[in-house]
Amino acid sequence: MNQLDSSKEPDLISEYFLRDLSPEELQQLQTLLASDPNARIQFVELGRDEWLLHHVHHQESHKIISLNPRSNRRRRIRAIAAAAALVVTLGTLLYSKSATITEMIASKPSAPAIASVTDFFVLEGEAISVVNDGHVRKLNAVSKIREGDRVVIPPGCQLSFQYLEEETEISLDGGALVHIAEHQGAKRIRLDRGWLMADVAKQPKDKPMRVMTRDAEVVVLGTSFEVFAEQITRLSVTEGAVRFNSKHTGHSVVVKSGFFADSTEGPEPTVPFSMVHLLAVETGSMHHQKHLRMIAVDPVRNFEGMLKFDLSKVHGKILEARLRLRVMAQGNDYGGRGDLRLFRTMENDARAEVAHFSGGVGKNKDLIMDLNPELLTSGINRFELTLDEGGNDFWFSASDGPVAPVLELKVVEGK
Repeated sequence: MNQLDSSKEPDLISEYFLRDLSPEELQQLQTLLASDPNARIQFVELGRDEWLLHHVHHQESHKIISLNPRSNRRRRIRAIAAAAALVVTLGTLLYSKSATITEMIASKPSAPAIASVTDFFVLEGEAISVVNDGHVRKLNAVSKIREGDRVVIPPGCQLSFQYLEEETEISLDGGALVHIAEHQGAKRIRLDRGWLMADVAKQPKDKPMRVMTRDAEVVVLGTSFEVFAEQITRLSVTEGAVRFNSKHTGHSVVVKSGFFADSTEGPEPTVPFSMVHLLAVETGSMHHQKHLRMIAVDPVRNFEGMLKFDLSKVHGKILEARLRLRVMAQGNDYGGRGDLRLFRTMENDARAEVAHFSGGVGKNKDLIMDLNPELLTSGINRFELTLDEGGNDFWFSASDGPVAPVLELKVVEGK
C-alpha cells in the first residue's frame, strides 16, 4: 500500500479536531495513521493539546476559560474522545518502536519562533494563554509566537503579532481562539472562532498563507482582510484579492477589495459592500442623570444605558453591525466586567436582545458588540444597555464625551 502524503491539503490530522470528516476522509486518515509513524505522533500531540486547550486555567482567578459554549464544543470533545479511542486501537503500531510516544515527544526540540507580539492588552487577573507541545504558557508584550501555538484570547483582551522578517501582521479581538503554524514554509492559521484582521505582505505563489475555519478557507498571496468565524465564516476584503473556499456550499471564489463573502451564500457567493459609520444621535443613563458625558450601566443602582441611532439614510442590506463603545472609568475603576446585553426597544415598548458581551474591558479601551443586523430597521433605532446582576459596573463615553458611541455597518447598496 502506498503511503499517503500527510503534507497534502487538506491536513486531515488537524481538521479531525476542527470539523466532522467525511467517511472517505476518515478512511484516508486511518490509512495515514497506520502507515506513517510521524503522523501518529502528530495525531497524539494534537489530541493532547486540544484537550489541554479546553482545560486552561487562569491561576489568578481559578476559573476555566469557556472556549465555545455552543454545540461546536460538544462536537469537539466527542472528536477528542474518538481520537483517544482510535489511538488505543493503534496501540501496537504506536509502541512498535523501542522509544515510547512520551519519550519521542519529550525529545523533540522547542518549537521555533515565527512571529513577535506587537500589540498586547490584558485586564488584571486575565491572561492570554498558549498551549504548545503539551505545555501551557502566558504571553506578554515581548513574547514570541511559536510554530504550533494554540492561543486563547479572553473577552476584552487584544493581541497583534508580526511574522519575523516580513510585514505580515495579524490582529485578534477578545474571544478569539487560534492555532498558528507553518506547513512546508507556508503560513497556516486556524481560526476556531472570533475576529481576525490581517495585513499580509506578498507571499510566494507556491506558498500562500491559509486561514482555515470550521467551514471555510481563505487563501492569501498578499492583501488586507477580516475574517469572522462562529457558526459560519464571513470574509471582508479591504485591499487586494483572496480566494475563499466554502466547505458549506462547495464554492471557490476570488473575493476582491470592497467585496464580502459568506460561507453559506449560494448563488451570490460575493457581494460588494461599503462601510457606514453612524454616531449616536442621543445617549443617556436611565435612572441616572448626574454625569451627562458618560453612560452608566450598573445593576445594583438600577442604571441602564440608552442609545439612539438614525438609520434612515442607510440604503441596502446590512451584512454586519458592530457597536463600538469607549470604556471610561469612574474614580479609580479599572473598567468593567460582566454580562452586558443590548436590547432594541420597539414601538410597543417590547424589547428584543440584539447583542451580548461577556467579559471585562479596561478603561480607555473599546468594547465591541456584534449586533444581529436582522433586528435593525430604517429610521430611529432605540437601544437599552443592561448589565446582569453580579457584574462590575461599566461607564461608557456618551455622545458629548471624549469618544462618542459608533455603530459600524457593512452594507450592500440597493439590496
